[in-house]
Amino acid sequence: MVKNLFTGILIGLITGMPFGPIGAVCLKNTLSFGSRYGFLSGLGSAVADTIYASFAALSFIIIEKFIVLHQFYFHIVGGVILFCYGIYNLLNGQTNASKDKKLPVLNSKSLFKAFSSTFLIALANPATIFSFIVVFTGLHMTRIQSNIDNKIALIIGVFIGSMIWWLILVFTAGKFHHKLNHKNSNVILKILSYVIIFSGIIVFLSAFNRITIRKAPILHSKLFEIFFNIKSKIPFHRLR
Repeated sequence: MVKNLFTGILIGLITGMPFGPIGAVCLKNTLSFGSRYGFLSGLGSAVADTIYASFAALSFIIIEKFIVLHQFYFHIVGGVILFCYGIYNLLNGQTNASKDKKLPVLNSKSLFKAFSSTFLIALANPATIFSFIVVFTGLHMTRIQSNIDNKIALIIGVFIGSMIWWLILVFTAGKFHHKLNHKNSNVILKILSYVIIFSGIIVFLSAFNRITIRKAPILHSKLFEIFFNIKSKIPFHRLR
């Protein structure tokens, strides 16, 4: 059980690397509204990863087939959400945090918005569950002695591993937030908005390219080959 927990953490660390639009969203939220807002943004992505990891580990075949059959619509939705979110942030321009260096007061509604902003984007990426299916199958994790406790330990590990990245990102961004002046802060926020918009376009267009979802970045596939000796092509077309 402990072994599966640490295996899950390692899988979460590799799959949860915040290099992409979700990382940009989390970074933007942290710089605009503070560490607590950024943390909940990262939590949304980690929870989405955990849900998909659960489907793969517990062999929810019906759900997996549904996602595979409707991957076109998942990409469309994910791309539109990213594009609209980027445009919204770009048009709003300066934030309260960048104007007077004081963080806005956060209520339950704004905190839920922080969580859902990344949760929906991550959940709209069908490649996420494909990644876990390939990894868990390669590690024979879908048949862990038919022991539900071991599978739960693996799933918890994935969540912990994914959250480690977001904690590092939010903590680092939170430290730099107070050192940025008004001009530099707005420049960074605009760049992040453009990154999110461009990513939304790419994700949207990928819906019309069936090959895209099967392509795997060298970094992720090589890391899994090194740590787990898995030679399969892992479909890590991620929204990170």
